[in-house]
Amino acid sequence: MVANKVARRYAKSLMLLAQERNELEKALADMQLIKKVIGENRDLKAMFKSPVIKTQKKLNIIDRVFGNDLDDLVKGFVRIITQNKRSYLLEEISVGLTDLYNVHNKIVVAHVKTAVPMDDKLRAKVTSIVSTMDHKSIELIEEIDADIIGGVVLRVGDAQLDASVARQLQELEIELKESNYKNKLG
Repeated sequence: MVANKVARRYAKSLMLLAQERNELEKALADMQLIKKVIGENRDLKAMFKSPVIKTQKKLNIIDRVFGNDLDDLVKGFVRIITQNKRSYLLEEISVGLTDLYNVHNKIVVAHVKTAVPMDDKLRAKVTSIVSTMDHKSIELIEEIDADIIGGVVLRVGDAQLDASVARQLQELEIELKESNYKNKLG
């Protein structure tokens, strides 16, 4: 939990600096690239988390991995984070920056889980449901999960609407067990 607070503070600092320099979109893209690369490479993630590896060695590896892919602002930011022995927070800082960016730009992220790929009609319906919130734009993240059998599970922030067939079957099973239990008592 403490790491999340620290990561959020770093993300906020980066956002404010990037806004001041009119480089917010570039900083966001760079931090998302860092998150993606670290997420795909276990050795790199372990290196960032290791207190044994010297700061200069980490900085050299960062330069080799990212080279000229990062803007000067993010390069400098990553250097400071690494020198302060906080490189293990880079993924969380990226997530924090994305969250802050979305809030700042009134973008709502809706996670939609379906058993089969969504068609345009369902996508439009989900978008219209989510658009009732006060947001400028909606980012749909679609996931296919055959385990839900059918229907849809929609999650926006902390709110979730589970209209899946799997959930309805679970509720039916509970009802049948309760009714069977009541019949045995009565």
